[in-house]
Formats: sequence, structure tokens, C-alpha cells
Amino acid sequence: MSTPGKSPQPPLLFLGCLLLGAALGFLHPLSLGLPLAARLGVGALLLVLVAFHGGWGLLTFRRMDTTPEPNGVASALLTSGPFRWTRNPLYLGLSILLLCFGILLDSAWMLGLVPVLMLLLDRLVIAREEVRLRAQFGDAYEAYTRRVRRWL
Repeated sequence: MSTPGKSPQPPLLFLGCLLLGAALGFLHPLSLGLPLAARLGVGALLLVLVAFHGGWGLLTFRRMDTTPEPNGVASALLTSGPFRWTRNPLYLGLSILLLCFGILLDSAWMLGLVPVLMLLLDRLVIAREEVRLRAQFGDAYEAYTRRVRRWL
């Protein structure tokens, strides 16, 4: 697979989906129908999960002295911390964060955009990163991809 051009910045893909969901909700509100207490409870739980998981992922990048930048050059293959369970903990975190906003803001539109965000991340960012990592780390990366799933 060739990788023409650079990957878009994942936070911008997240922000685009968030703003699109907000705009659609403004133009044509589509409620989840969940009680406020349930939305706040589930939303808060997801927010804590995202903060913990994302922070752990970023600390793993820092500890291994490599970059989380999708277009950067990795100085190490991350296989510890949250990378033991998912090859893309930060992108998973962005997806869960959009889910969290959808629940907290009572927006079915945002929930519907979660798989769109995941597809955009998968095709526009992860696929390109994987080509670079495969070229850079070879057999070690191949072995890692056999042990750990892309998302969960």
C-alpha cells in the first residue's frame, strides 16, 4: 500500500466530527432519550476512562522518547502500557471522547458520527502509519500486529 501525502491530524478529524454533530443537532435535534442523570453518569465515566487511557498512552510515548505525531518518525515501537491491548490507544480515546460528547449532549447525531470518525482515522491515518511502521520496524512490527488488534 502506498502512502501518498501526509495523514490529517487526528484531533482535527475529531473536531470536524464534533462540529458536524453539533451543527446537525442544531438544525435538526435528534435526542437519545436518556434521562439526564444517566447521561451525566455514563458521560462522566467515559470521560474518566478517556483521560486515564489517553494520559497513559501519552506517558508511554514520552517514556519511550518517541513522538505521538502521526506524520513523525518513530524512534521506538510501542508495545507496552495501553499498547499491549490496542495498537491505537489515542485514536480509540478520540472515538470514545466523541461518544462521550454524544451522550452528555444528548445527541444521536454525534453517536452516529463515532463510526465515521473511526473510519476516517482507520483509512486516513492508521493505514498510513502502519505502512511507515512496517517499513521501519519490519518483523518486529509484523509480530506485534499479530498479537495486538488495531482497535480492541
